[in-house]
Amino acid sequence: GISETSARLPNALAGGALVGVCIWIGSRLQGPRLGWSWGLLLATGWLPLLFAKTGLIDPLFNLWMMLGLFGGLLYDQGRQQGRSGRGALILSALALGLAVLTKGPLGLGLPLVIGMGYKLWHRQPRLRVQDCGIFTGISAGVALSWFVLEIWIQGPEFVIQFTQYQWRILNTDAGHPGPIYFHLLAYGLGCFPFAALTLTQIWIQLRSLRSGSAALSERVPPSAQRLTDLMLIAFGIVLGLFSLVVQTKLIHYTSLLYPIGTYFAALRLEDWWEEQSRPSALEIGWIGCSGLIWVMLLWTLPWIGQHPEVLTGLIQDPLTEDYLRADVAWPWWTYSSGAVFLLGLLIWGSSTHRSSARPWGLLLLSTWLSGQLFWAQIGPRILEQTQGGAVRICQRFQEIQVDSSPTPLALYGPRSFIPHFYGPPRVPYTDALWQLIPWVENHQVEFVLTWRIQESELMERLPLVPVERAGAFVLLRVEKTIRSSHGIRVEP
Repeated sequence: GISETSARLPNALAGGALVGVCIWIGSRLQGPRLGWSWGLLLATGWLPLLFAKTGLIDPLFNLWMMLGLFGGLLYDQGRQQGRSGRGALILSALALGLAVLTKGPLGLGLPLVIGMGYKLWHRQPRLRVQDCGIFTGISAGVALSWFVLEIWIQGPEFVIQFTQYQWRILNTDAGHPGPIYFHLLAYGLGCFPFAALTLTQIWIQLRSLRSGSAALSERVPPSAQRLTDLMLIAFGIVLGLFSLVVQTKLIHYTSLLYPIGTYFAALRLEDWWEEQSRPSALEIGWIGCSGLIWVMLLWTLPWIGQHPEVLTGLIQDPLTEDYLRADVAWPWWTYSSGAVFLLGLLIWGSSTHRSSARPWGLLLLSTWLSGQLFWAQIGPRILEQTQGGAVRICQRFQEIQVDSSPTPLALYGPRSFIPHFYGPPRVPYTDALWQLIPWVENHQVEFVLTWRIQESELMERLPLVPVERAGAFVLLRVEKTIRSSHGIRVEP
């Protein structure tokens, strides 16, 4: 059915599958220890862990793209070893076709750009025309299957709007602007604790390239060198594309960096353990400072929930004030996520002089456990604080059929997941006043649910009266008297 669980379950499965894929490819090309380090870093990192619990589409999207890249790499290796590599090529084509069906043409375009960069670096073995034809046919066949059916059954309107939307987020900020360093900053702070290791190791790789070293790292065997090169190209292209070209700045747009970046973090850990060395002062400082920022955030959220009056006097935003006024309990145990996070950080910090894997394992364990506590204790309260009123109102209408006329409920305002998870199916929903006016004037709806900041605007234009206020939301009822272009008339 349509619910929170059904919306988030695919991402949980995709997140787990991507961890398994990284363990498999890392173990196959570079040894089990590197593979398991790669997978564990991805499974316990702060942002990757939380993203795989959401209803966002990106974890599944990233799984297909990474499978496509790995399939292409295995095809290349098979050709090097005298095999056809067709099985890996077919896997890559199928995965990238599914990536297009998941989120759009970027699912094929981005891996192809990465693949082109890789083949410019490693031109041998050269691509065969027949293999290119097989790849194109399979990936295009899977990708176009839905588009063809959609145009055949529904006409071209949706496909045209979809294409225009893809172009718009590429050329405009779509209401989400940000500085050029936005994604680098989000990765450096959000991907705790492996971001510092990632960027340090990439710097080492680039410095080795500049010095003309034959291998980027003496530890990496020749059979795995191309994996390192592919990941280096992929990290640069993804970060450069979304920082310099794509104007919309949203954190999840560069979530493909998570599996790519954890590879370099795993390489960094391998270097420490093999050379019996310790992290640099920059890495220690980076991990310590970013960890303390997270601890403060995890403690600040429940503290604000307990003392909302502190912010209501400082913030002059009516919507934020409405959110803060919601009656939500924040008990003392909501601080446990930050406490666990801090405990792991302190244990790790007191052991950075040793090359043992145990402090790192404890740091990853504490980060993972902190993320689980955040999701169980703080996340639901943030939802209740911001959307709880709308959830409760929608749930009361959930059992009412909206096929009848008039429709019992309509929603007005910014797009939200609330009605799709908690409200009646196919509820009318608009953020345009010109569309709401005829619904109300023609008595097509009985109630309108909207944000309280829009209450006065609607009551001035339409015959609506408030019947319930809950947090930042208000439920308005349509009066029997309606306003038309010819004046006011009264329904009998």
